[in-house]
This record gives sequence, C-alpha cells and structure tokens, in this order.
Amino acid sequence: MKLQQNITFLLIFFLAVIVVGNVKGDENINISSLKFTNEFENGEEVILVANGKDYGTEYLYKIYDDDDDQYRNNDDEGNNDDCEVQNCLPENWYTPDFDDSEWDTGAAPFGDEEMDGISPRTIWESEDGSDPGVLNDNLVLRHYFNYSNENEILSATLKIVHNNYYVAYLNGQLIRNCYYYNYHDDCYERNPEYWKTNGDNFLTYDGSSESGPNPDWLIDGENLLAILVYDHCCYQGDPHQWIDAELVINVQTWKEKPIVLGDNLALGVDFFNNNEENITNINVSIEIDGELFANETIDIQNKQTYEWILYWTPTRLGEINLTAKVSDRTFTRSIHIGYYAYSLDFLTKQKSSEVDNTVQYQFNITNEGDVNDNFTFDLGNLPNNWDYAFSPIIANLKPGESADIKLNITISNDAEAGNYSIFPQVFSQYYSQTISTLIRSGASNSTEYSYKIWNNSEFPDDFYEFEHNDSNWNVGAAPFGNEELRGIDPNSIWTTDDENYTHVSARHWFNYTESLDFSELRVKIAHDNYYRAYLNGNLIRDCFSGWGCYGNGDYWEDTININKSWLNGGENLFAIAARDNTQGWGGGGGGSDGRQWLDSELEIAILRSKLWNFEEIYDELVVSVNETYRYEILTPIVIKEIDNTEPYEFTVWVLNRGNVEDIYNITISLNDTENFNIISYKNQIKVPYGSDGDIELVITLNENVNEFNLAEFNITITSLNSTDNAIKQTTIFAKLYVAPDLVAPATYAVSPELINSTSFEVEWYVQDWYKSNLEWGNDTKYVIIQYSSDNGTNGQNWSDWKVWGNFSTENKKAVFTNAENGYQYRFRSIGGDDDGRIENKEDKIDNITFVDLNSPIITITEITSSISEDNIQNNSTNSRALEFAWDAEDNNEIIVGFNFYYKINNNSWIIEKENFNLRTFAFYAESDGLYQFKISGKDLAGNEGSTVTNTIVIDTIGPNVTISKILDLTNAENIILDLEKIEDITNFTIFYKLNKEGESNTNLEWQYYGEYLPDSLPVDINVENQYEYQFRILAFDLVGNYGEDVVYTLIDRDKPSKIRNLQITQGKTIVNSTTDVLISFVSSQAQDLTEYRIYRSESINDTGEIITKIPSGEQYLSYKDSNVQMGRTYYYRVVAVDRMNFESDDEKGFLDLSVEQKTIVKNEEEESNMATILIGLGIIGGTAAVIAIITRKSTEEIVQVIADLPEEIEKERFTEVDGELLCNACGAMFDLSENSCPSCGILKE
Repeated sequence: MKLQQNITFLLIFFLAVIVVGNVKGDENINISSLKFTNEFENGEEVILVANGKDYGTEYLYKIYDDDDDQYRNNDDEGNNDDCEVQNCLPENWYTPDFDDSEWDTGAAPFGDEEMDGISPRTIWESEDGSDPGVLNDNLVLRHYFNYSNENEILSATLKIVHNNYYVAYLNGQLIRNCYYYNYHDDCYERNPEYWKTNGDNFLTYDGSSESGPNPDWLIDGENLLAILVYDHCCYQGDPHQWIDAELVINVQTWKEKPIVLGDNLALGVDFFNNNEENITNINVSIEIDGELFANETIDIQNKQTYEWILYWTPTRLGEINLTAKVSDRTFTRSIHIGYYAYSLDFLTKQKSSEVDNTVQYQFNITNEGDVNDNFTFDLGNLPNNWDYAFSPIIANLKPGESADIKLNITISNDAEAGNYSIFPQVFSQYYSQTISTLIRSGASNSTEYSYKIWNNSEFPDDFYEFEHNDSNWNVGAAPFGNEELRGIDPNSIWTTDDENYTHVSARHWFNYTESLDFSELRVKIAHDNYYRAYLNGNLIRDCFSGWGCYGNGDYWEDTININKSWLNGGENLFAIAARDNTQGWGGGGGGSDGRQWLDSELEIAILRSKLWNFEEIYDELVVSVNETYRYEILTPIVIKEIDNTEPYEFTVWVLNRGNVEDIYNITISLNDTENFNIISYKNQIKVPYGSDGDIELVITLNENVNEFNLAEFNITITSLNSTDNAIKQTTIFAKLYVAPDLVAPATYAVSPELINSTSFEVEWYVQDWYKSNLEWGNDTKYVIIQYSSDNGTNGQNWSDWKVWGNFSTENKKAVFTNAENGYQYRFRSIGGDDDGRIENKEDKIDNITFVDLNSPIITITEITSSISEDNIQNNSTNSRALEFAWDAEDNNEIIVGFNFYYKINNNSWIIEKENFNLRTFAFYAESDGLYQFKISGKDLAGNEGSTVTNTIVIDTIGPNVTISKILDLTNAENIILDLEKIEDITNFTIFYKLNKEGESNTNLEWQYYGEYLPDSLPVDINVENQYEYQFRILAFDLVGNYGEDVVYTLIDRDKPSKIRNLQITQGKTIVNSTTDVLISFVSSQAQDLTEYRIYRSESINDTGEIITKIPSGEQYLSYKDSNVQMGRTYYYRVVAVDRMNFESDDEKGFLDLSVEQKTIVKNEEEESNMATILIGLGIIGGTAAVIAIITRKSTEEIVQVIADLPEEIEKERFTEVDGELLCNACGAMFDLSENSCPSCGILKE
C-alpha cells in the first residue's frame, strides 16, 4: 500500500455514521478520486535539456585541435602527439567546478552545413586532414540546467545525434565513452538522424556501466551536461560535423491519455479519512461493469489520504464503468477503450524510371480507428544506395480524417534493370508487438549451424534444399567472421585471402510448436559483404547478384518481413550463405575492408492490432528500373610492333556500363591489306550486366612488310539491344618490329646559377661525343626539359621531377617563367632519338638555379661621433665627424659592394663613396645642418637594397645665453632669474658666488645651485642682506653645446644711521616779519649715503615738505631757511638718505618764533658764550630739549639740542651722547677715546 500525506481536500461531511465490521470510532471516509494511466510504469517524459533543432538550446563551448588526449593516447605510435604544438583537451573539462568563464556561447545544433533540411545554429568546421592530425577536431560543450526533485524518476535517457564520435558526462559522471568506433555498438554515426528509429542514439540507464545517465546523479539545483565530440573528418569520405542532444527523464504520473485495447492500466483510488482518529480494518473494493474486480482491507490515519493502486488490462472495446466502494460510499467513472486502424489508397503502385532518378508515389491514409492518432511511415526491402522520403513524415488524424502522403524514392545510379518490390509500412502511435525469437543471433546466444567454407568455383547453389547432404560439414556457432567486429568476437572463423573471394554456407534446423496465428515473420541479417537466405526452400533475398546489397556487419544491416506461410509447424530449415571479395569490386567497396562477417536472427511478432482483428497493411509497390545500354571500349595496347614470323592477338575489351545484359556486333576494317592480315576476331559477343568481353583480334604481317608500313585497324562496335543501335569506334595500329637503336641521346641543360628574375633562359646542348657518333648517335629528335624545385626549403626537400616542355632539336633555348622567389630549381634535359631511344637521366641533375628577388637587408647598427661612443642614429650630435657601422643580410649571403650617400637640409642625395666592401664608414660634415644618410648594397644576383637613417642634427654652435636684466643694487628678498631667449636650449645649470659687501670675490669658486629645463623659467632665488651675489647660467642645447652669461647684484635692506648734533637757530635780523633760520648738523656715519633731506612743518604730527636736499660727502653741514615768517612755531626733521633711497630715522627740532623776546644789549667786553640764558623746556618725540636764548654780541640765537644736558653745562666741556662725545663749545661729535675736540681743540678736563 502507498500512503500519500499532506494533501488537502475540500471535506464533505455526512450526517450518518455507519459502523462496518471492526471499524473503531465513527467512520467518515471519502473517495477523493478514481484515476487511471497506461504510463504508470514508463511515466511521463520531462525534458531537462532540450534539443537545439527545436529549441535552440545554448551551450558554453570551445573547439580544440587535439591529437593526444586520454581517450586516444598514442593511437598512431606517437606521430603527431605533440601537446606543446596542438591545443590538447584540458583536464576535468567535464566536471562542474571546471572554469569555463572564458568560453564562447552558442546554440545547438553545432555543425558545418545543412543536414536533412536542418541548419546548424553554431558553425563547427573541422579542416581537412587525415587522422590523427585534423584541425578543430574536438568540440567540448557544457550546459547548466536547474532541476527540482519533486517526482519519482522512473528512468533517464540521453538522446544524441552526432558525427562521428562523442563522450558524455552528467555532473562529472560518465554516461558513455564513444570516442572510437569499437568502444560500443553504434559509436560511429556517419549520417546523423533525428532520431534514429532503432534507438542507436537513445541511451537509457539500465543499471549497467555506460548504458545511460543514472537518475541518482541528478541533484536539486544546478546540474551540468558535458559532451565532447570528436570528428574523424575524412573517414570513409565523410567530411562533415554535427552534434545535438536531449536529456529527458520519465516521472511517475497519473496523466490520463487515450486508452487502446491491449494497454496495461494502473488504477488508483484515493480514500480520505475525515475523522479525528485513525481508522483501521476498512473494507474497500472496485467493480468493473458491476463485477467485483478486487477488494482489500486498509488502515487510514486521521486526516490523511490512502492511495490504493492496482493493475488491470481491459479485454474489450468501448465504454467500461469502474466503481470504487468504501462502506456505503461509491465513486464511479467510465473509461473508453479504443482501437487504431487505418486504410491506404494508392493512386498507382507501379512506376518506371531510369537509374539515378526519383519516382513519386501518392497515397491517401484515413484514420479508421476511434482515437486520435499520429501515423509515421517507413519503407521495407529498399535496396542499398537507394533513398526515400515521405512528405509529410507524420499524419496527425482524428477518427475519420484523411491525409495525402507523397513518397519519393531515389534510385541509385548502379541499379540493375528489373522490377523491385518495395513495401511501405505505416505505424500508429499505439503500434506495439510481442516478439518471440525463433533463432537467436550468434552474438547473443552462440546459435549453432552446420556450415562449410567454399572457394568460389566449388560453392553449391542448392545448399538450401532439404535434401542437400551436409553430413561432412562443420558444426559451429555464429557469428562467422575473420576478426573482432565492434567488440564482438566471431565464434567460427571465416577468412578470405587476397587472391579470390570465398563463400560460407550455413544451415540451422529448428522445431516450431506454437500457434501459427501470428502477425509477422521477419529475419535480421548482419553481413559483410553479400548473402543469400532461404526459409524452408523459399528465397528470402538474393544479394549475390545485383548492386547495392553489400554490408558492413552492422546489427542489423537488413530486417526483412517474409511470408508468414513459409513457417511450418514442426521442423523448419533456415539456410544462409555469404560471400566476401577482398578486392572490393561489386558496387560499394564493401569487400575492400578485408573483413568477413555473418550473423542472423529469425523472429515472429504478434501485433496488438490482432486483438481487434485489424490487419496491418503491407502494400507492395513496384519500381521498374528501365534498361540502360551504355558501354565503353578499352584497348590496353594501341600501337604494337610485331615480329613478322608470329601472329599477334590484340586485346580489345567491351565494358558493359549499362544495367542489363547486351549483345554487341563488331566490324573491323584494315587500311593496308598488302602487308597485314586479319586472321580472326569475334564479330558478336554477349556481355552480362557489370562484365566485359574481349573481341580477340588476331593479325599477322606479310613477308614484304617493312619498318615504314603502318597497319590501321578501325573497329566499330554496335549495341544490338539498345533502341538507337549505339555505335562506338576505336583504332589500333600495328607495325614491323625493328631492333632499336642501343645508344640513347646524350644532352645537358644549362641555366644561370643565380638570377633575380622570375623568368630566365634555359639552354640545352647535345654532347659532342654523341653528335660525332654517326652510326648510333647524331639522331637526337627532341629534348624534354624537366625541372624540380625545393619549394623554398634551402635544398632540403625537392619536389618530384616535372616536365617543363618537349622541344625540337632546332630550338636551343627557351624562357622558363613563373619561378618563385627563394626557390631553387634543378634542370635536366632528356633527349629522344628517331628510334625511340630516350636518354636515362635518373638520379642526375644538369644544373641548379637559385631565384633571389630579395634585396639585401641593410641594418645600421651604430652611429657614433668622434667625441662620444653613444649611438646617435636617432638623435643629434655636436660633432661633425661621424662613424657608421652596419650589418647586411641576403639570401645568397654575398654582397658585392656598398654605396654611401648623404643629404643636408632635405636637398638631393650626394654620393660620398661608391662600391666598397667594408661595413663601416667615417663621415665628416663641412657645416652644421639637418643630415640624412643612405647606405645601399648590391648582391650577386643584382638585387639592390638600402636603408636610410632618421634625420640627424649636426650642431656645433652653443646657444646664445642672455640673462634678463636684474638690478645691481636691490633690497629684494628674492632674485628672479630669466633668459631673454630660449631658442634651442634644452637645459641649463645655475651657479653663484656670495661675499660680504666690500670683500673681494676674485678667488671665490662658483657654487652649484641647480639644473633646470626651459619650462622651469623664471627661477626664484632667495638672497641675504648685505651680500654681493654673482649668478652664472650655463645653458646647453640638444647635442651638448653650451653658452653662458653672468649677472651681479648687491642686497641692501638697511636704512642709514641718523645725523648728529642738529642745531637750529634764528638769524640775526628780522625783515618784514620774516627772519632766517639756520640749520646745522654733523653727517651720518653711514657709508652709502647719497644726500640729506630737510623737512619743515608747522605741526608736530606732520612730516612736512622737503625744503632742501643736501648732497652727502661733508662732515659738517648747514642750511639757511630764508624768509621764514615770524609768529609761528616751525618743526624741522633732518634725515640721511642712502643709495637705496632709504631714509634714516629723523633728527627733529622746532623753533618757536611766536615768543616775545626781550632784547638784551651788553657790552662787547661782557660778551660771553652764555651770558644770559632764558630757558624753556619743550618735549618733542619724547626727547628732552633745552631751548636757550643766547645773546652773543647782541645777536639772538635760539638753540635746540637733542640731549639731556648736565646741570652745570657751563662747567662741562664735553657731553656723552649715544656712545660718542659732544663738544659743548662747538657741537662737534667725536669718539670717546679722543682727548680733545678735533674741531675746536678744547681739551678734556
């Protein structure tokens, strides 16, 4: 029993509770469904990987040129097995973790051209070649697909269409290795077919190794199908490639399909327990048309479904009622049991045709059954090399519907004339049969026969008769053969030598005791090459005669339905004979493989359609192949020299190339009956189909014949059976035999040893010794010139000798054309004389010519200058003396001379030196400029090659360097260096000298500052105060020439020291309220003064205006400010100015002319320097000032002194001010170390 869980149904509750038997609890059981299927065992097909033909399935793929891999290692004893040259298969290409991220993507099918109307979606073309060694011969495909394991898998199948061999994997597990023809049956497929009817390419797993994909290999999620295809390329003349595949599984299903009588059905009844508790011991049953078919006691857990499965085979047509029961509940449904049938209506059943033509039959098929049906078609008893096609190939018909079908049969070009019976076969989609094997194959069951091997002439034609005596025959098991065939060994050895073909005859007796009421009787035969078979004396098929019957030992090569009445109840005799021809004649080349093979099987079939008494239709179509009369005449000897004492028989064959026996009439005429006679010939011959006949012409020569007489026999052969009396003619000749000249001509050919042209003269001469031989020589009639080439292999591999031409002796030379560069050509002459003697030049060569069209290749290796060894060929130089060196290569390795050229500034070439052999040259340029140089060389063949240098700049003059103007004197923090012009400057270096102002720089060294490129300009340089700087720029051009410039500057950022001892006094007189102001002071001690400036203002906070500038140079300086208006206060500032125009700190003072003054007059004798002093204090700029009005000889003076004056100024002679001494008498300033005033001479106390 099978319990299905977790299925949810809509519950139908009943009010009544019925207790039956030993049911525990309230019984509430529903019948959910009653289902049936005829595919429960086989299941429903689910496509996992669809074929490319219908669905365009995409693969990751890569093509390999592979001569050596794990499947065919060293199959040619090591030849061509070079993985370093060929692209061998990568390891683990079939595993899921292999990295295929860089592979291409393409849709199947893969192939090189259309096949049966199907075009490849991705081109895979293997280049021509022989195995091993073909290119692009391995294609690897990888396809990923997702799978969800929701259903029970019953089987898995890989369908594959291939040409020629393959290996397939599923998730890294080997499905089948068909990388060579004998690894498995049907590994080699020459003509791919969707899908082969015998299932050769359907691989379904049966538990054995390499039988097909194991369903257990599938995993939930992503899976991988990997296929390697190997193309044998040119085996048996097959140059094509093809691969397509489909992976399917069959899963268990209850999908309902039409049921046809004879189907085995699975019935399924689902019961659901609606109760809250488990129910046990429930009686369930099923009835068919009211009759109990089966019952069972089941247990169902609460809220669960129980699936009851049972099997039933219907026994009648029509509607059948099925009823499932549980308690008082029932579930009934009806099943229709149908049948298939059809009828055929041919417009005609016999047609005539010529060979190599196509005939068309048309018929109508009607669905006479009561179910929808798909009808397919096949053709039986078709001769080998014939072809056929149905259109359409499937007829999908509802009951009562009809379809018109066309059948095209193409007759081979070697079909024998006569009538051929061919049997169309129709297959319903419901067609099936039960097979019973009467005679099993020797390959599977080692079936024994009485047998004997015969030479061709000894073979008995009555070997199949009951009365034939086989008591002295051998007893042995089939198959019969000479060696293993696709993994099958022969049980009995049958061999044929290379001289003749042999027969094997075999007889097998068997007893049949079953019913003779069966549907079909058929025989299967595997043969190589021809056979003839009988059952109880009835001829099954004769393949000893005719074309298109050869075989290659395939299982099964022929499957033939035979007359059912030929099988007897009781004893039966099956007799078969086979013939092999190792020489391969017979229309197909089947015997040329050197193999012999014979095996067979006899079986009966009981068809399903017999259940409703429908007879399968086997209409006979007759193809009448019309007689074709074709023939050829073959004359092995056309001209024969005959000794006059003996008759001679000419062989003249008539070859029957038609397809029927023919009779030929022969007539012969002779042009010279005086010297020749026709003795006899056959004037009529009969030649069977595929054979030949000899007319056996015998002639003689008369006594007076001479060597110049020539007999001409004109032979006319007429086909008597052809409707147009076809006529063919040929002519043969005879003449008197004359002893030949024994000395052949002696010649020789002459050609240039080295040439630079594809055309050149070849001369030939007759050897002097032969020309002077008047008896056997001096009769050269023609000269044949032969040649051979090395195909550019430098004399390593020479081609076979070829005839260039046949020349008369009058010609002495000719032009040989179309020679190829780099090839060597050997020539020899072969002379022939008027007696037919031909010079023997075997293994001799007259001359060899090398064709050299290649100019010498000259490569300059080095260009150096006299001042540098650096290579300057792509550069410039500042030297006019250059050294050149070069290499030269040439086919003939000899260069006879070089020429050296130059040009300047792109003018014309000037030759400097000609025809010298050294590979070096010294050149001197007279002037600067842009130079190019050319070196040419000529080889022995006259080819000239050259090379030209790049432009080389010769520049010996340095750049003009001018530093942009900078100030000689500056207070700047940085100096900016720049150049007036860049021109050809490529880089420059800055140097500098540094010294304190006033120090000598004569012996200072230039210091390096830095190197720069022109785009670095201007250069900003930090400088220090009170230093003198010199800067030098050394600039270079491209070739190393240089120029320089030097600049100077002094850095002064200090203002000068201020003036000393400023005195401001009023003049002696006042005129019109104006007076003069006298200003005196001692010079600043700064060394770089240029002037002094005096400012005047009327405000202490105002700088005022410059009233005068006094040049520097004097120690004591003074200025009179004239006509100054009285009544105001004036402020004076005096500054020293240096060379930088910097002003010193000012020395300040003021004069108040607004103060009323009392004039005091004293006697001169009372005069004193400081007789009367009126003191007023004023603070200016924080400095104490003493203003004294001094009357000196009645002259008023106002003095401002910037200092702190001592209290007893009269008593002090000197005052210390700012680190110096001030003379109180005259105002002079001087050093503290002095003992007296240098101005007035007053001594210190």
